[in-house]
Amino acid sequence: MSYEQEFSAAKEIAKKAGAIMLQYFDGEQQLERKSDDSPITVADTLVNRMVIEELTRLFPQDGIVGEEESTAEYGMGRRWICDPIDGTKSFVIGVPTAVFSLALAVDGKIVLGVVYDPFLDKMFEATRGSGSFCNGIALHVSNEGLTDGYIAVTSRVNKIVNGSEHLRALAAQGARLVTFSGSVYKMCLIARGRLAGYVEEQLNPHDIAAGQIIIEEAGGKVTGMDGGELDYSKPFCGAVFSNGLVHDELLPQ
Repeated sequence: MSYEQEFSAAKEIAKKAGAIMLQYFDGEQQLERKSDDSPITVADTLVNRMVIEELTRLFPQDGIVGEEESTAEYGMGRRWICDPIDGTKSFVIGVPTAVFSLALAVDGKIVLGVVYDPFLDKMFEATRGSGSFCNGIALHVSNEGLTDGYIAVTSRVNKIVNGSEHLRALAAQGARLVTFSGSVYKMCLIARGRLAGYVEEQLNPHDIAAGQIIIEEAGGKVTGMDGGELDYSKPFCGAVFSNGLVHDELLPQ
């Protein structure tokens, strides 16, 4: 099935989201803290609201699941899954690795995804079976092994400081571990061949939906922490992303 209208709309929405992000990046962000102590800015709220308004106007029968505001719960049928600003911590402190991401899931499977980096004006996009692209240039994952390339891990410093058996095991295998804020940004770097993999135990569906199809259409692999297929018809937590070659080595043993 073709999703040309949805794909075009997603990219237009991404551009509008990017404009809002740039407007508030160096301005008054009206920073607040959510119940889990994660940051939220006025830009997060405005982008999420814009996404709902635009998608409701264009596709009134679809459900929208956003990090800050939703019109539906996860479920079967058509669900737009949005992270208005992925990497809000970076956004707040002025590090330009925050991006906008939007994906469409049909019966729990991602069929298209767009990620927009307004700071570098890079539009990452993919539809199922049609490849992955950035500003029209085809993306391909790397062919690096565990000890050749870089493996991204959580940006939750407390988890690293307090110790993670999984991360310790990867380090013991000689993995080159790196960390910075922005889950979707890391995923796009895998699709570009800059990272060999990424593992994160505390990601939600809205964090990774668009990034998953972009990686897979670039030749990579995405699974749950157990190595199984991800199902976007219901909530889940944690995922492993890779160029495919190092995937089994990144899974918790």
